[in-house]
Amino acid sequence: MALSLSNGAAEPSAPGKRRHLARWVLAGVALAIVAFAIAAASVHPTSPNAVAPSPLVGKQAPALQGQLLSGGTFKLDPSGKYMLVNFFASWCTPCRAETSAFERFLAEAPSHPWGSSVHIVGVTVNDRTTSAQAFVKELGVSWPVVFDGSGVVGLNWGVANPPQTFLVAPDGKVVTRIVGQVTAPGLVALMNLAWSNYG
Repeated sequence: MALSLSNGAAEPSAPGKRRHLARWVLAGVALAIVAFAIAAASVHPTSPNAVAPSPLVGKQAPALQGQLLSGGTFKLDPSGKYMLVNFFASWCTPCRAETSAFERFLAEAPSHPWGSSVHIVGVTVNDRTTSAQAFVKELGVSWPVVFDGSGVVGLNWGVANPPQTFLVAPDGKVVTRIVGQVTAPGLVALMNLAWSNYG
């Protein structure tokens, strides 16, 4: 093998250096893949609620008003209470599954100091009135549901696909956004954290 000399010590030739560097690069890539796999495995598949960034977090919640499926109108006014704003649709499978999670959350809420301070409002998006009404009736949804037939509410909140849920604090500011199906334990944990920070 060809060698070059420097200060009396043998060093790999240029091609040898390239092969050596390539081995280190491949080793680094392999380590990165292993680290990613370990990190992914550490995230439990049933982790509560996928909190996602949103430009709305920390800002006043966008306007939310419209016709209720049950009749009458609704206007978001979180003064003195927390509001969970849930965007859903009758054709959305995770939306159907998460309805029972909201019910369990509401059933558990009275045992917490924030229990009387949290309310839920649903907003059905990209849906038909009859389908949304059938969904609400079948699943026994007990909270008010706004029909967003024009899609304006969803657009203002940056919702493209349901389910998505926002927590709005008593001061009207958005605390967080959850993308995907919520869980009852995740909602309880979220409210415990919000209560400790906001009261």
